[in-house]
Amino acid sequence: MILLFTPKINNRVHYIVKTLLKDICGFEYNITNSAEDFLNYRGCRINYSDRDLPGTSLKIFPSGFLLQKGVKDFQPNFIMQDDVPLLFPNTRDDVRCDLGYDIFSSAFYQLSRYEEYLPFLEDRHGRFEADQSFAYQHGFLEKPVVDINAMNLAEKLTTLFPFIKKREKQFTFIPTYDIDVAYAYKAKGFARTILLFLKDILLLNRKNLVYRIAVINGSKPDPFDTYDLQLQLQRKYKLNPVYFFLCSRLGPKDRNISIHSPAFTSLVKTIGDYAETGIHPSYASNHRPARLAEEISILSGILNMPIEKSRQHFLKFELPHTYQQLIKHGIKKEFSMGFASHTGFRAGTCSSFYFYDLSMETETKLQIFPTQVMDGTLRDYMKLKPAEALKKIQQIMDEVKRVEGTFISLWHNDTLNNKDEWAGWYHVYIQMLEYATNKQGNASVVE
Repeated sequence: MILLFTPKINNRVHYIVKTLLKDICGFEYNITNSAEDFLNYRGCRINYSDRDLPGTSLKIFPSGFLLQKGVKDFQPNFIMQDDVPLLFPNTRDDVRCDLGYDIFSSAFYQLSRYEEYLPFLEDRHGRFEADQSFAYQHGFLEKPVVDINAMNLAEKLTTLFPFIKKREKQFTFIPTYDIDVAYAYKAKGFARTILLFLKDILLLNRKNLVYRIAVINGSKPDPFDTYDLQLQLQRKYKLNPVYFFLCSRLGPKDRNISIHSPAFTSLVKTIGDYAETGIHPSYASNHRPARLAEEISILSGILNMPIEKSRQHFLKFELPHTYQQLIKHGIKKEFSMGFASHTGFRAGTCSSFYFYDLSMETETKLQIFPTQVMDGTLRDYMKLKPAEALKKIQQIMDEVKRVEGTFISLWHNDTLNNKDEWAGWYHVYIQMLEYATNKQGNASVVE
């Protein structure tokens, strides 16, 4: 048991001490503001204060950031040490600090997504993107800083107090799929199919027209129908994927097949029989909140079970509003924490953590699962060729492996068809699976 002393205890302190010491490192702990209790304790001790208390303890000097309320427009100072950034470094020479920086403030700043509450330059979808982030601007977006810092904290504690043991962790891999458009040509409905035929004719898109006819008459498979292939891969590599279905009305950015069609219902039921399944809230639901409840209800009705997992379409979310809405509608596990424009660690971690709502100054029950790589990010935003993309994936995965974290990939059904603009990307996916499962032995599932 670790006893942490700090003169003032509030929600921020409770949250980040629990997240670092228990959730990530696996230590049992207690917090006290009683110097007497701390001095009398004979176990592992952390002195999180500017007081020089006698006896053996790990001393961490607090920056004062955790005692603030609300959000202020600032960026923390940081130093680089062994190629790892240390946020909120100790700037006072008259106080001993065994780490040299305030690890609790550093982790809280990153996990709370503090900077996303501040004014920022939105991208064309209204998103906070990678180039706006502190980590990207200072060159460490592709390092899981929170986990690296936590691992170093655990090593210092076990060195100073050899009788305590940190929890043994294991690298895990969670492959996920977003089903934005279930099929390219089939199951579109009569009226929509006619309109698409006319569009092909007007645009003189003969190749598309011929392919559309062949799929509809059954002579060729739909190019987006890669579901049997996905199942084969999951069986071969012993994977436990998570699927997210777009269950929205038709809209400019929401282009799935009809959610009321037998084809869609059959697909959802089939995948739901062997994989974890969640909602993919539509683009429109961001500015029409009633749509979220409607979409969750549709998916729940098809699967005949409550829906507790979610990932936003286009990775479009706004803090704290989007997460507050998800909590309101029963979502417990959320997978949108990643950037569409860049690979890496948006919250500085590859460990799941609970959303801390800065507007309410309280920890919530919404568990966040950060996503590190997405197919569209690699090809469309970062403009990588397949070989370059594989190298980038392996680089990110190696960072996750070093801290025994969780690697989460985001792929789409259409990108596995290995045709046209996605030619060669099927092999990237296969090699990603092999690289992940060779590191791990088998994959993990989100309970």
